[in-house]
Amino acid sequence: MNDPRARTFVFAQVRMDSARRLVTRDGRPIVLKPKEFDTLLALVEEDGRVVDKDELMARVWPDSYVADGSLAKNISVLRKGLGENVIETHRGRGYRIAVPIGALNSTDAASRVEYGQTPPEGIPQSAETTLDAAHAPSAGKAASRAWARRPGPLVLAAAAVVIFLFVVTRFIAGNTAKAHPAVHSILIEKSGGLDPLNEGFKLARPEGAYTHIMRNRDNTGFDRWRLVTDDQNFYYRKLTDAEKEFALQRDWKLSCVCSLEKGAGSSNVDLGPGIGPRFDMAYLQEGDKYFVVLTSQISPQYEFAQKIEFPGLADIDHPHTYELRYDHLAQTASLWIDGQLKASGYRGHHQYQENYGLMFGAATYRDVKQSSMVFRSVRFEAQ
Repeated sequence: MNDPRARTFVFAQVRMDSARRLVTRDGRPIVLKPKEFDTLLALVEEDGRVVDKDELMARVWPDSYVADGSLAKNISVLRKGLGENVIETHRGRGYRIAVPIGALNSTDAASRVEYGQTPPEGIPQSAETTLDAAHAPSAGKAASRAWARRPGPLVLAAAAVVIFLFVVTRFIAGNTAKAHPAVHSILIEKSGGLDPLNEGFKLARPEGAYTHIMRNRDNTGFDRWRLVTDDQNFYYRKLTDAEKEFALQRDWKLSCVCSLEKGAGSSNVDLGPGIGPRFDMAYLQEGDKYFVVLTSQISPQYEFAQKIEFPGLADIDHPHTYELRYDHLAQTASLWIDGQLKASGYRGHHQYQENYGLMFGAATYRDVKQSSMVFRSVRFEAQ
């Protein structure tokens, strides 16, 4: 497995040719999309080691930021093609290949065999060596001529300096790229009735009860997630500093298809600390009235840049769509409800910036002892 020349892997009736990007099972081809193939290759190359989700996503999507949902879909496709027991899930960590893996080097005779084919008769396995030997006299003459025309000491010294500078430059550039990977897009999404923990989110207070999947009465499917708390609790997905800076240099959108049962809830994106503001869409119940607000201060008391009354916020069966759309030129965000502009000029705030990135959850408000917020989807995207 450690031989860098290994190009073909064999496991569980599966043959994977990494050079030709071909996968077969029992001799029949398995059709995979490029990112699905890359996901499998990343797992196979680790030879049974558990590969963390973050590491796996960085290898499969090195130039973009995507949610764990994309990785989960790839794993699902691979399991259908390879067999359910080939890829093992380690909850909260990542995935690994759970069967023994064999590798064939490019110099192995077996690696020369095509799928269901054999090398033509009469061609020795060491054909390259035979050809090299046949041309050895010519090669010797060429070497003699090259030695007669060898460069002088000054030329060699100059070449050495050029090579040294090239290597140093590439080393510095390589390390800089690793320390600050390029960001070309950001997409983080909580989708439907899936457990947010399986989509790459973490829960601020994991010791509490949080499994509250909800059924859609219109189609009998499970497409929403309820979070209940007697204090405050939220799911979050962090952003790197490079991603925060990228988002502040682009137009981005934070959207939440959600509803408030009681108390208060929110969907926020934190681009700090020390880099950008925190933007909050909060959802409040005050008696029999419901409001969508843009928070400008949290402590010592809540203050709102905008407060819009919206009775539809309490419609659990048919959640509405709330969006913050950021204009990077104006450095302000606007609030849209169901595609209609409701407020603009929101600049966010800088309180309680704890590097949580994208957040959504519930919190008690006023005299409500227990709050409940229902989410169908939460999405943050910047391109």
